[in-house]
Amino acid sequence: MDLSPVMCRLARDKARRARLPLRVLRADMRRFRLPEPVDLITCEADALNHVPHKTDLRLVAKAVARALRPGGYFYFDVNNRLGFERYWTLTQWIETAGVAAVMHSGHDHRRDRAWTEIEWFLREGNRWRRRHERVEEVCWSSEEIRSTLREAGFERLRAWDAAPFFKNSPLIRPGCRTVYLTRRSLS
Repeated sequence: MDLSPVMCRLARDKARRARLPLRVLRADMRRFRLPEPVDLITCEADALNHVPHKTDLRLVAKAVARALRPGGYFYFDVNNRLGFERYWTLTQWIETAGVAAVMHSGHDHRRDRAWTEIEWFLREGNRWRRRHERVEEVCWSSEEIRSTLREAGFERLRAWDAAPFFKNSPLIRPGCRTVYLTRRSLS
């Protein structure tokens, strides 16, 4: 499930090439409904940080709880405050074959928001095409996440530092991203 039509198309294409029976839904994580309850919902790559407002976490938690069977699990990861303070205040240059990007980031600690202005340069034959993108994220404290999930009917919340899961990533250092696993209550 993704809100972006482009990401949905890419997921369908990838599943087709791998001959996987996959149903891709275009939906907003704050309001989605599934045709039938499921046992597991994952939300990775700090997608929860990308909802536009602090109040949206409650909407996501309710939508996920509604979509899970009793006892079903919700697995997700988020960038946390240390990550925002450490990485969302830098200017970085990234270059790989056919792609170059400069990222200028900022963090407003008072509002728990961060942003990155990205200038992409993509090689197309002998020419480079320039693109611009702005990425914004919202940060929640562990207590905000825990209380929101409890209110939505989740129990057994467990949290781990994400760094050991991303050993080769220079952007995910200890204390900067958290992985969560919680279960919808049985009642």
